[in-house]
Amino acid sequence: MSREVYLRAVVKLGADDPDFRELIPPMEARRMGRLLKRAVWCSCKALQEAGLDMPDAIITATDYGCMENSESFLAGVLHPENASMSPTKFMQSTHNTIGSIVAIRLGCHGYNATYSHTGCSFRSALEDAMMQLQLGDISSALVGWYDERTPAMERMHLPGTEHAAAIVLSVNPK
Repeated sequence: MSREVYLRAVVKLGADDPDFRELIPPMEARRMGRLLKRAVWCSCKALQEAGLDMPDAIITATDYGCMENSESFLAGVLHPENASMSPTKFMQSTHNTIGSIVAIRLGCHGYNATYSHTGCSFRSALEDAMMQLQLGDISSALVGWYDERTPAMERMHLPGTEHAAAIVLSVNPK
């Protein structure tokens, strides 16, 4: 069985950050790195534009995950005399952190997957969403694509760009 799938909203951030306070309370934002703030803001904005309170699925794409948090945590492990070890940096250093934070914030208990296949993460996330929507497993999906660039990534000549984008797909046209 195949169903029509509609693109209900697209939100993409450029190089400049929006006023995160519009959608994220400052007390919540203070524990988030820049990438997480961009991801939560994009996700909430996309759902708002789609007129959807809760998606059936949250599917996230990231090539490298939260590199800034990973680097900060590792720097603390390697040089404990120069940094304070924060459990937040450790907890927010994995690839699935982005989708998890969005799901927790929304209270979404549905399908949640993260694709971290460098170079084809977004394609994999879209294919997953489309397949589940067309098969009737879900009626709506929030698909996000989030990556950041750090000085260490530049020094290592890792491919990729910084991006923050969220789309809402649905079997309902409105």
